[in-house]
Amino acid sequence: MLSNQTLTILIILGVLMALTGLFLSSFTAVEDSDFLFRIGLWLIEVAGMFLLLRNGTFLKTRYSRIVMGLLAFTLIGVAFMVMHWPYGTFLLIGGCIGIVISYGIHFFKKPIKKRLDYLKLAWVAVLYIGAVLRLYHLIPRDYRILTTVLMILAVMDYMLPKIKNKTLFE
Repeated sequence: MLSNQTLTILIILGVLMALTGLFLSSFTAVEDSDFLFRIGLWLIEVAGMFLLLRNGTFLKTRYSRIVMGLLAFTLIGVAFMVMHWPYGTFLLIGGCIGIVISYGIHFFKKPIKKRLDYLKLAWVAVLYIGAVLRLYHLIPRDYRILTTVLMILAVMDYMLPKIKNKTLFE
């Protein structure tokens, strides 16, 4: 598994890529410069997710196994949809909604809830419910910026106290 230092470097690289892409798309006529912006945001979100999972308690609970099963269910639904087989949409939607419900139950059973826990719950809900709404073209693709903003806030909420105490890479 990747170390905290590696994941932090990937997040910083994602921020630099996103800012470079934003600068290029705003101030130049470079074709497909928003590609760099989107890749940077994706890198922030994925590295942030692994950083929070690695340092959190979710993987130690039974809900993580339920979510892993539902994630497999969701991926099978995606494969069914790609192959144009029946029930693909049902599998995909069932998996996404199941992940949100399972993570929500895990959240509500936690005895102590911090701001970071609320941000992670919001990220999971917006990501998976947004995916279902996007599947039916009820919201535009731009909703994904909200998931990235939530992840950036969650990573900042996790990192700032660790940076202050100089314990981020331990």
